Amino acid sequence: MEYSQWERLVRGVECPFDAPRQSSNEHWDLVAQLAASSLYLPVNQTYRGQCLLILDIRHATRPDELSKNEWSIFCADLYKAEGAISRAVQPDHINVAALGNVIPHLHWHIIPRYRGDPRWGAPIWPTDLKDMPDTRLAVADRTRLLKEIRLGLAA
Repeated sequence: MEYSQWERLVRGVECPFDAPRQSSNEHWDLVAQLAASSLYLPVNQTYRGQCLLILDIRHATRPDELSKNEWSIFCADLYKAEGAISRAVQPDHINVAALGNVIPHLHWHIIPRYRGDPRWGAPIWPTDLKDMPDTRLAVADRTRLLKEIRLGLAA
């Protein structure tokens, strides 16, 4: 990505993560809207249960751009989402990452990890993103996973 394009995204110009967003598209399906953010299940499920938690309340790129209260609510959403995902998929471990290098809008990657997964013991992102595995679930399996995570959020 060119620096000028990244700078535009930082300013919130045509940011694909700014609310409102589509609940479903070629990249994800909405799991639920939470207090300050929305939880999405990406189509790539190499790491079963991997989700994105995207800040809804406004465009921000870093935690220090949020008020103490906004940060607290966003972190409470993360706590709730991570717990629901863990209950739904029972991973061996779970990674949580907030990077913003590709899309500079506050969001969390919640990544269940399993012994024997493609990059166990290492970050999921290879140096070249085109080398990232892409696993799609059958429709019935994806529907069941969405339901299980939603049930976990209600617990």
